[in-house]
Amino acid sequence: MSFSRKWFEKDFRRNLVDMHIEDWDERFLSQLEPQRYVELLKVARVTTAMIYANSTVGYCYWPTKTGKMHRGIKGRDVLGELIDLCHKEGMNVIIYYSLIYNNWAYDKEPDWRMRLADGREARAWTGRYGVCCPNSGYRDFALSQIEELCRDYEFEGFFFDMTFWPIVCYCQSCRERFLKEVGKELPKVIDWENADWVEFQRKREEWLSEFAQLVTKQAKNLKPGVSIEHQFSTCVANWVFGVTQAISEASDYCGGDFYGGALQESFVCKLYYNLTRNQPFEFMTSRCINISDHTTTKPKELLEAQAFSALANGGAFLFIDAIDPTGTMNQRIYKTMGEIFEKLRDYEEYIGGELCQDLGIYFSFESKFDLNDNGKSVMETSGREPHLDSALNVTKSLIYAHIPFGIITKKNLENLRKYKAIVLPNLLMMDGEEAEALRDYVSSGGRLYASYYASLLDKNGNKRDFLLSDVLGISYIGETKEGVTYISPSKELPELFGDITPQAPLILFHPQVIAEASDGAETIARICLPYTDPVDRTRFVSIHSNPPGVIVDYPAIVKNKFGKGEAIWCAGPLEMVDQERHREFFLRLLKSLVKEGFSFEAKAPKSVEITMFKRDEGYIVNLLNFQPELPNIPITGIKLRIKIGNKPISKVFILPSGTPLPFEIENNYIKVEIPRVDTFLMLGIQ
Repeated sequence: MSFSRKWFEKDFRRNLVDMHIEDWDERFLSQLEPQRYVELLKVARVTTAMIYANSTVGYCYWPTKTGKMHRGIKGRDVLGELIDLCHKEGMNVIIYYSLIYNNWAYDKEPDWRMRLADGREARAWTGRYGVCCPNSGYRDFALSQIEELCRDYEFEGFFFDMTFWPIVCYCQSCRERFLKEVGKELPKVIDWENADWVEFQRKREEWLSEFAQLVTKQAKNLKPGVSIEHQFSTCVANWVFGVTQAISEASDYCGGDFYGGALQESFVCKLYYNLTRNQPFEFMTSRCINISDHTTTKPKELLEAQAFSALANGGAFLFIDAIDPTGTMNQRIYKTMGEIFEKLRDYEEYIGGELCQDLGIYFSFESKFDLNDNGKSVMETSGREPHLDSALNVTKSLIYAHIPFGIITKKNLENLRKYKAIVLPNLLMMDGEEAEALRDYVSSGGRLYASYYASLLDKNGNKRDFLLSDVLGISYIGETKEGVTYISPSKELPELFGDITPQAPLILFHPQVIAEASDGAETIARICLPYTDPVDRTRFVSIHSNPPGVIVDYPAIVKNKFGKGEAIWCAGPLEMVDQERHREFFLRLLKSLVKEGFSFEAKAPKSVEITMFKRDEGYIVNLLNFQPELPNIPITGIKLRIKIGNKPISKVFILPSGTPLPFEIENNYIKVEIPRVDTFLMLGIQ
């Protein structure tokens, strides 16, 4: 059978069966039957199968000449059998290969082992996982195994798992390479305002992306046209993992496995949509509650909502099962996924187009750290990511308000002008290229919201003044020592501040940056402090709380005209606070920037997320009802307004049935009422 080398462009129903199984018991994988495996994939209506060549345990499922076969398969070429059977059923085959995580290689070659800052081998930290350094001789071993697979088998793509640093490595190979390239010893104390520390982190990112590109090049040179996907779920993980945009550039499309809720999936899907080199991206999740649970299957309603969430954002969905140690698989799971994929299949021809994104939430790969970790040993990092926390809560706010948005990165700098406004949520680091692009965007008429440290540190760790000082209309002075602060209005703007007044200012359980507003900038709120410092337990006003009492002459919120555009800066991370009063105020600030309104508006519960794609023939609108408690309560009477300008509209209809819906046109908007949404509903507007 002939397979397209761009198999992924119209393929949305995918599966992976985890086979991270040891072989110290002869029963392990002894009952693995490739025929049964593929029959179950057919039951699940899977169109692409990701099949294990090896696992994080390190044993191989093919007759390898460079590694060690799993003894439970008794010399059988299980990989080859599965490939042939899948191809006979018309399924695409993606080869799973675990990089860096390889217990067999770790045990066999001590020089390949990652080491901790205190000199201990990695397993003192990683436990059952043996992790090999990509700067060591392990690199050549991995490349030789990829060569074997490319030479001996036909398949459509590779998925390289575990392309990240699980620890900060201080092995001999890393120490020697850093000394050769930089002329220094590896630093061991975190300090994001120290050039030596930041340079080390940039090298870790560079070495990892170099390894990913090397692996990709090896596979594509040996098997031209094969698709490559590196594990990219760690794109939102903290700085230790060393993952940046460069890993996505080593992949034909973005993908990774996630185990959070609806908010995480929405954020990640929109990040992938704007980062991926080719559409669709891939969203993976386990059929179990998480990968630590081997038996507890998620409710069908949850799996269905996750599958439709990927679809609503333009992505493919991959469900992960885990084989039982003996090699058996549970038919019930594949029957359930077959019922879900049968529903998904009806929508596949309508997936894709240009995602409507009025607002862009800027995500920085270099800002995945916490400045409060400065001075700690690398082994004491908190793992906190204030920038990601802020970005996620902005995402939640925009979903609740039914405002169309996307997650953007440095890759999108050339296209900033298509966004009505851009949000910089506590962006801890920024470089000159980003600052200049954002400066040009605002000068040309764009609108910007920025908070707290946004643009204060450059990517070498230098803190002088805000890189966007002129755009934001502020100059840096310092930071409040108080960890409880308030935002107090200094202007009579009731439509903006609502019930926030000087007598009842808005609390932030967080310090605020002390800055001076420049000439021409408008200070609309000032910092208010408690009567006493909250850390002083001997002197207080109210025993339980820290009431506001001291207005200081520094801005809490500044509005600044810059060129044809406008910027709002908040001295604290307002958008990070997950409270309704704060969320409503944040949204009013955004709407004060985007006075012309948004591409669509909706009267719908917060649990309903709406996405819209522009296509040649009109629009596709997706409504996803993803409630915290499942099964969903059906939603009726959702009212939707979509800005169409002067475009003629011939019909609005429910897909895939084609059932027409009545609509009205009023002031360049089309108005339609949605009769009912259970979990998912798709509209076509022609």
